[in-house]
Amino acid sequence: MVVSQQKEEFLMGKKLLVCETLEEQSRQKFVAVDMVGAGVGSEVLVSHHICVKPDVYVDDRIVAIVDSVSE
Repeated sequence: MVVSQQKEEFLMGKKLLVCETLEEQSRQKFVAVDMVGAGVGSEVLVSHHICVKPDVYVDDRIVAIVDSVSE
């Protein structure tokens, strides 16, 4: 989890989590705004570069907690 005293008004009260991609050869870490109450260690679905309200954009936003994946 990321702790930040100063942030934009839209982010006040929102949790910021460090996420990591699942690609084994090129794992990348990034910070995403948790919109669904995910916890540390949760597998999540992240939406990239979205507009959450007029003139407010978020690069990475957690939009779902993954329960299961089938192939």
